[in-house]
Amino acid sequence: MRIRDLLVLALLCCAPLAAAGGEPSQHEVLHFSANLMFWEYVTFGIIFLVLGLKVIPMMLKQLGTRQASIKDALDKADQVRAEAEVLLKNHEQMMRNAHADAKKITDDAIIAARETAAKITADAEAAGRETRDRAQKELEQMRRKAEAELRDASIELALLAGSSVLERSLTGDDHRRLAKEAIDASALMKN
Repeated sequence: MRIRDLLVLALLCCAPLAAAGGEPSQHEVLHFSANLMFWEYVTFGIIFLVLGLKVIPMMLKQLGTRQASIKDALDKADQVRAEAEVLLKNHEQMMRNAHADAKKITDDAIIAARETAAKITADAEAAGRETRDRAQKELEQMRRKAEAELRDASIELALLAGSSVLERSLTGDDHRRLAKEAIDASALMKN
């Protein structure tokens, strides 16, 4: 028999029989019936046996299964958390390494830029010195050339003046020789 059938049978046995036309009287409700008490104990025993032999072991088995699955889930969660912590530490280490590498690259770039700037400055200064030296040499050459031209012009003027003063005609070579001697003598006097 099924449990439902047993319960229906127990309820039918326990129900007081109603009076012929209506509701039970107060005396019938409070009246002690051994027959009713017996069937209540039998029903309680049957329910207790069914619960004890079938339902409670099945519930305990399901609870054990659920407890095991929860324990497995917690173990997996702990394992995943531990792996996540390891990955986080690895990630943090990688970030520190990346920052250190970036700082090293930046520092190297700054040093290279300073070295390049110093080299460019040195090259520019060397080029400026070279240009200044070349300009001074050119000026010196131009000064010498101008002095030579001035000397030649002075000789010509001196020859012209000398020939007018002497009124005598000297040859061009005589004039030049005399002028050159005068200029050489004046150059010696300067030194």
